[in-house]
Amino acid sequence: MASSFGQKISSALQALPTSARLVLWAVCIPLLLSGIGYWEYRQYAQTGLSAEQQQMLAEVTDALEAVRENPRTVITIDGQQHSGFSASLRLQQIAKSIRGDSATRAQVAAVVRPASIAAMVAGVLTALVALAGLYGVSAAGRQALQSRDALMRLFVRWRNLLPTYLTMHMGLLMITVAGLLVARLGVAYQVVILERAGSGEAKFQMVILLVAGLVLWWGATLLRALYTSLQVLHDEPNEVMGVSVSRQEAPALWAYVDTLAQAAGAAAPAHLVVGLTDGFYVTGHAMQLVPSGQQLTGETMYLPLTYLTLLQRDEISAILAHELGHFAGADTAYSLQFSPIYQRLVASLHAIYSRNNSGSWADLPATTFIEYLLERFDLAVKHWSRVREFAADQMAARLVSGEAVARSLVRVTALHDVVNTVLNEIGRRPQEAGSDLVQMLHDAVREAGLKAPDFATEVATMHPSDTHPPTLERAKAVNAPVTDAMVQGVLVLPDDQAMVWVRSLFADSQGLQARLLADFKGLAREQNEQVRKNLADTVEQAQGSVDLFERKSNVWLFAGFTAIAFAVCAALVAHSFSPGKSFAGFRNLILMTGGLTVMLIGITWWFWRRSVVMVIQLTAEGMVVPGWPQIVPWSSVSDYSCTVVNGSNMVMTFDLDPAAPRLQAPHSNLRRITYRPAKNKLLVGMSKAKGMDMDAMHEAVMRYLSGWHARQHLQSM
Repeated sequence: MASSFGQKISSALQALPTSARLVLWAVCIPLLLSGIGYWEYRQYAQTGLSAEQQQMLAEVTDALEAVRENPRTVITIDGQQHSGFSASLRLQQIAKSIRGDSATRAQVAAVVRPASIAAMVAGVLTALVALAGLYGVSAAGRQALQSRDALMRLFVRWRNLLPTYLTMHMGLLMITVAGLLVARLGVAYQVVILERAGSGEAKFQMVILLVAGLVLWWGATLLRALYTSLQVLHDEPNEVMGVSVSRQEAPALWAYVDTLAQAAGAAAPAHLVVGLTDGFYVTGHAMQLVPSGQQLTGETMYLPLTYLTLLQRDEISAILAHELGHFAGADTAYSLQFSPIYQRLVASLHAIYSRNNSGSWADLPATTFIEYLLERFDLAVKHWSRVREFAADQMAARLVSGEAVARSLVRVTALHDVVNTVLNEIGRRPQEAGSDLVQMLHDAVREAGLKAPDFATEVATMHPSDTHPPTLERAKAVNAPVTDAMVQGVLVLPDDQAMVWVRSLFADSQGLQARLLADFKGLAREQNEQVRKNLADTVEQAQGSVDLFERKSNVWLFAGFTAIAFAVCAALVAHSFSPGKSFAGFRNLILMTGGLTVMLIGITWWFWRRSVVMVIQLTAEGMVVPGWPQIVPWSSVSDYSCTVVNGSNMVMTFDLDPAAPRLQAPHSNLRRITYRPAKNKLLVGMSKAKGMDMDAMHEAVMRYLSGWHARQHLQSM
C-alpha cells in the first residue's frame, strides 16, 4: 500500500549511500541545531539599549527638559496632548519602560547566552565526533584488508568502543537540545512573565517548550535503550539436524579423516556429524544436534550423506582435504573468535530495529553508524574469506589433485538441485516417502539427469563482497580449468565402487541412513503440522464475503453545495420580484446560479448512485463485480498492489496471469473498474469504503487473496 509522505521521505533517504545518510543525520542535523543556538545567542548579544532605544530615550529626556522649563509646553503622546504635570508623568513612565526593557533583556540574557553557547559548542562537538567516527571506521576498514589479525584487532576495538562512542554522540546531541530548551525557557519567561504577552504569544512559547521537552525526553529514553541493546548478547549454539558418529560407529571414516588431517598438518576434528540438509563444512562453534538435543563443543566437521553417496572417492577426498585446510589455516579458530563478535553486532542492530519503543527517526544516527561500521568491515571480512578458500583449495590439490578439486566443485554444483528436489519431496509428504534415501537420490539422478552448471552466470553475478570465489576461478587456481569434457564427465552417476567405499566408512551405514531419514521425516511432519495449522487459520479468516461500498461523504458534501446554490438562486428570484426591482436585471445571475444548481444536483446524484451500487464483493474464490457475467478468480491474480491518492481515494491494481482466460467486462461499474487485457491488469478505483478505513480495505483484499493461496497449498500437501 502506498506510504505516507513521511515514509516516502524515509524511503528516499534509505536509497542514499550509508555514508551520505550518516553525514546527514550525525553531522548536518547537529550543525543545524548549533546554528539555531547561534541565532538564539545573537538575539541577546546586545543587552544594553539599542540605537533606536537610545534615540527614543534622548527624545524623551529632551521633552522632559522642555516641560520643566515651560510647564505649558504641549506634548503629543500616542495621539493625545499632554502638558504640565501630566506630560512630565507620562514622559517619566516612558523613560522608565525603556530602561526597564534593557534590564529585562540583561536578566534573560544571563540565561539565554550561556545556554546558547552550550548548544553551539555541543552541536559542533557532536558533528566532530561523527566525522571522527566516519574517518576512523573508514581507515580501520582499509587497514583490515592488510591481514586477518588486523581485521580481528580493529573490529574488536570498534565493537568495544561502540557503546561508548554512540553514547557520547547521542549525549552531546541531547546536550545541544537541552541548551536550546533552556534558551527557549529564558525567552518564554521574558515574553510570558515579564512582558505579560497576550494569550496567543504565550501559547506559542508554551508549544515550543513542550516540543523541545518531548525531544529531550525522547532522546534520553532512546539513549538508555540504545546502550542496553548494544550490550554483549549470549552466543547461542547452532542448531543442526544430524547425528554425531563416534569412532566405533564410523571407524573407517575416522581413520580416513585422521590420515588426511595428518597429511594436511592439521588436528583432526573433535566431532564428525553426518546429516542430510547442508553441504560440507567445518566449524568451531558450539552445536546442538536436532532432534536429539546433543550439545557439541570444539571443532566439528559436517558431512552430508546426500552428497557423499553421489561423489567419486577422490572427489570426497578433495572436499575433506579442503575442509581440513581450514583447520590447518586456523580458519575455524579465527571464525570462533571473530564470528560471534560480528554476529552479536548484527543482532544488536536487529534488536534496535525490533525494539517496541524504537523511534525510526530518532534511532537513525545510531543505526546508520552501525550499518556503516558493518559495511566498511564487510569488504575485509569477505576478502579474507575468499583468500582462505583459495588456500584450502591449494591444500586439497596438494593432498589429492587439482583435477579432483575442480571435479568436486562442478559435481556438487550440478547435484544441488537434484538433492534439494528429493529432500523437498520427502519433506512435503514424509508419510509417502520411501525408506531408502540413497536409492531415491540415485533414481532421481537417473530419471531427471544432471544439468551442466551455468558458470558464466556465476561469474557475471560475482560481487567483491561474496565470500566464495567463482568455481571457474577456483578451478583455474589449482591448475585444472573447467572444460566441457570435465563437465560432461560429472553429469553421470559415480561407479558402484564409490558407493561400496562410502558404505564401508560406517559400521552400520544402512542403520545410519534409516536414522537420519527417520529424523528428517519426523521434523518434516512437525513442521508440516504447524504449516497446516497456519494455513488453516489463514483460510478460516477468508470465509464468507465482504461487500465494498463507497461512503456517502461525497453525497453529503455535494448535497450541501447544492442546497447553498439553490438557496442563492431562490433568494435572487425572490429579490427580483420585490418592489422596485426588475427580473431582467437579475436574469443572468439567476440563470447562472440555476445552472450551477442543476449541475450540482447531477453530481450529487452521481455520487449517490456510486454509494448505493456495490464496487466489488470479496469472496473465497475471487472478486464479484455487479453485472459482470463471471467472477474474477484469485487464481488469475499474479500480483496485487494498492495506492492511496490524495488521502481519500484508493486505486487497487491486480496484475493478471497472461495464461488466465480473458475476462468479459461489459461495463466499468460507474467508471470505478478498468480492465486492460493488453496489459493484463485490472484496476479498481474508489473513494473511502463504507465501514472501514483504507488500511482495513487493503488488508481485506490481502486476506482473501492469501486465503485462496493457503487453500491451494493445503490441498497440495
